[in-house]
Amino acid sequence: MRSTHLVLVVLCGVALGPSGFAQVMTEAVQIDKTSVQAVGTSGRGINPLSAQGNGSQAHATEEVQIADPPRALPDCRCAAPPVFSILSGNTTAGFEVSMAGAAKDAVIYYTTEGWTPTLASARYAGPIHVGTSLRVRAIAVEPENLPSAIAEADYVVTGAGTLPQSVEAPDGLLRGGTELRLMTHADIGSDDAQVGNPVALQLDEDVVSGGTVMVPKGSAATAVLTRVQRAGANGRQGALVFEVQTLTAGAVTVPLTATLTLAASDPAAEQRIANASMVHVAGALPRGEDAEITPGMRLTARVKADTVLKR
Repeated sequence: MRSTHLVLVVLCGVALGPSGFAQVMTEAVQIDKTSVQAVGTSGRGINPLSAQGNGSQAHATEEVQIADPPRALPDCRCAAPPVFSILSGNTTAGFEVSMAGAAKDAVIYYTTEGWTPTLASARYAGPIHVGTSLRVRAIAVEPENLPSAIAEADYVVTGAGTLPQSVEAPDGLLRGGTELRLMTHADIGSDDAQVGNPVALQLDEDVVSGGTVMVPKGSAATAVLTRVQRAGANGRQGALVFEVQTLTAGAVTVPLTATLTLAASDPAAEQRIANASMVHVAGALPRGEDAEITPGMRLTARVKADTVLKR
């Protein structure tokens, strides 16, 4: 944007409300270099969206609202973003990447398939093995502080790095907790999507038992949109949240569990977050971007309960 103003973009803020959903929002804030006015505690630029992560962790219960201020403002009381042990870039398969927070008691939540991390995403407990190209996105949470900005790293694996072609179901039993790789199969935009709309998914690997394919790659999986945030004026960004429900395995329905969040974001955004009451604004903001789920986006769901597959 050509302007004498400094433009700062508020990143996705994530927190879980009492209802058990994670809160996701994206806002832009335009800062005048020479004259700024403080926003009061009513806050401007907070557009909460209830959402969840991938469902692998217990839900938090404290609601938090976050936004992105200019660097000159006082300490925002937000966690510092996680730091990766290896920077983005081309590499070979088989290495491990670690993450660390600035504080000893920081807790890190992350995704590895490009989805927006939330407080219900996988909780970091040790180095992540990189066997194929992936995008790690993470946030840090510290006691009595707001969640951090999103930190991310892209690893492009060359050579032998490939995705697994199948997952094993011993003796035809697909055990609860087994991870299955799925893939989106349709376009969905936050501009016209509705809560309750289906999200088309397909199995992205075979489920085998003793060398026999029990559920072939391409089998349909069901999911449904649970939250939709429309992009709007003053930088309000779009966001989509959906829950994975089942996988069709012939005459058998396999129950699945996963909740994925995708919030639109500006890759050039400042990596700082703070309380909305500390944000200074001047002038109108451009319309936010829509969030869009496109075909071919990978995700991981877990089998919800032991399921016997028919031969």
